[in-house]
Amino acid sequence: MPYSTSLNAHTFSDPAIWQEVVKSMAEIEKLVWNDERVTDDLTRAEGVRQLTRLIGGALPVTMETVDPEHPQFLQLLSTRVQWGLPSADCHYIWAPLHGRNVYRIVGDRGTAKLFDIEIRNDTFAHLGDWSLHARLGEVEVGPENQVEIFLSRERPAGAVNWVELPEGRCDIILRQYFYDWDKEQMARLTIENQNAIYPPPPLTEETIRKNLELFCDFLQQVPPVFRQSVETYYQHPVNTMAFDAIDYGFRALTYGKGAYQCGEDEALLVEVELPKTQYWNIQLASHFWEARDYHLRQNSLNGHQAQVDSDGVFRAVISHKDPGIANWLDAGGNQTGLMTIRYYEADSTPIPTVTRVPFSDLAKALPADAQTVTTEQRQKTLRNRARAMQRLNRD
Repeated sequence: MPYSTSLNAHTFSDPAIWQEVVKSMAEIEKLVWNDERVTDDLTRAEGVRQLTRLIGGALPVTMETVDPEHPQFLQLLSTRVQWGLPSADCHYIWAPLHGRNVYRIVGDRGTAKLFDIEIRNDTFAHLGDWSLHARLGEVEVGPENQVEIFLSRERPAGAVNWVELPEGRCDIILRQYFYDWDKEQMARLTIENQNAIYPPPPLTEETIRKNLELFCDFLQQVPPVFRQSVETYYQHPVNTMAFDAIDYGFRALTYGKGAYQCGEDEALLVEVELPKTQYWNIQLASHFWEARDYHLRQNSLNGHQAQVDSDGVFRAVISHKDPGIANWLDAGGNQTGLMTIRYYEADSTPIPTVTRVPFSDLAKALPADAQTVTTEQRQKTLRNRARAMQRLNRD
């Protein structure tokens, strides 16, 4: 879509051009103070932090790494850049593309559980138009784990791994989902436009103007779409979950969603018989669709980390205090928030049940053989999580 923001009325000799940009940043305050669901200052404070993260996340994809002629992979989300409820297990990299070019990706595929490429129309800043064009769910790997992937309108002769591009502006998003955070290795990849001429043209005022317009577009268009998605978590009673699609989410995943409430002296018991699937995870999030410090707290679990009870049921406990149960999901003092479960190309979509119990009665609600952990074991697990995020370059 064309830019919805226009700064053409101002020159760079006039500070009004910057004032228009500042106005776009100021307008996103309504995400916090115009939201009737936000009723306490802790959630408002989280909201203010989210505003800074939206601005910080918008800058690289609109002002810096935006040239489709000379693309570079950018880590789109991390423990610090948080929006759109990223999976605690996923490393997201992104680059801008254009259908007139032929791109070549080369490097070490790594050993992540899942490796997936999507080509999306338009640009992430225009999230409403960021529709899926093509997908490559896995790649053929050569000697020494090396991969070569082409992106273009037509398949190059001899190309083993190829993804089709649309005619115009588009994005690539490459996702790596890790199951064993301690052992799996991240891919080491480069992307190059085979048609590129170096050096690029000199920087111009118009280039910066267009980038500023894209930055303003991001702030005007992305947060409202996120807000609409958050509302889908509240379509069902609190402490229940239901499955729903996310148009701009990972197309191969099915998303279970819900909102939770858990008092300081309460616990939520989550139970589900899991489907047959290559990957699944469960995760807590803020009202603003942020993944809450998963590198420092155990507020997510995947199929490698979780323990399944002897009766074949996965049970997790959401609480603020450590229940001494292996499958603890740490609410971290936030009495309200969002919860999600993801299934990758599963044979079914079983919906977890959520039961609210007094924390003091939790043991009665759990099977006798529910796996427990000591304080020392918990500390080791948490230290390993923090270390793994640094090792995988996801902090």
